[in-house]
Amino acid sequence: MKIDLHVHTSEVSQCGQLPAREIVRLYKEAGYDAIVITNHFERGTAGHFERHGMNDFFKVHKDGLKLAQDAGKEYGILVLGAYELRFNENFNDYLVFGMPDEMAKDYNKLFEMRPREFSKLAQENGILFYQAHPFRNGMVINRPDYLFGIEIHNGHPDHDSRNDIAKMWAEKYNLHMIGGSDCHHAGGVGKSGIITDANVRNMDDLVEVLRNDNYTII
Repeated sequence: MKIDLHVHTSEVSQCGQLPAREIVRLYKEAGYDAIVITNHFERGTAGHFERHGMNDFFKVHKDGLKLAQDAGKEYGILVLGAYELRFNENFNDYLVFGMPDEMAKDYNKLFEMRPREFSKLAQENGILFYQAHPFRNGMVINRPDYLFGIEIHNGHPDHDSRNDIAKMWAEKYNLHMIGGSDCHHAGGVGKSGIITDANVRNMDDLVEVLRNDNYTII
């Protein structure tokens, strides 16, 4: 299966330029079997919706995912949901796979956490915690022992994510490596992802694939 692990839609991510239905169609045309919607999950985005009267950001996030999943059923492509999480401490972004709804619902508490604190919860709850594009301008690299892994190939065409440095860092500290397109617009569709022989049907399957490095990075 060909899977993109890092995709944004305009219904939730303010920087996203493609609505869910359009991005799903484009990924189907690009030959992907599955995509993971990783819309931004952070205080700034939550505040944007709150200012427009939508005070349950968890519901906003889930509603945005459902639009993509409904389109996925129509076009015949699996759509899964994860998070690009940002804590209030800085502008670092983290890709989080397998986070229980109960934890995500209490998002204000989540945003106040620090990576060390969240890392402990992630390990206790089987959550995979990766730093996204850790060597892009404005990012602060974390202690490797806080992370399950890092994104070593970020395909966003409008940013220099210094993927070569990320790969060397992951190899040095034995971190799990992933790739994703970080797709925000049509020019970012299908720039990276993973290929696996496993039959991924849901998030539990994907977490198992990622945990065991049962894939190659595109």
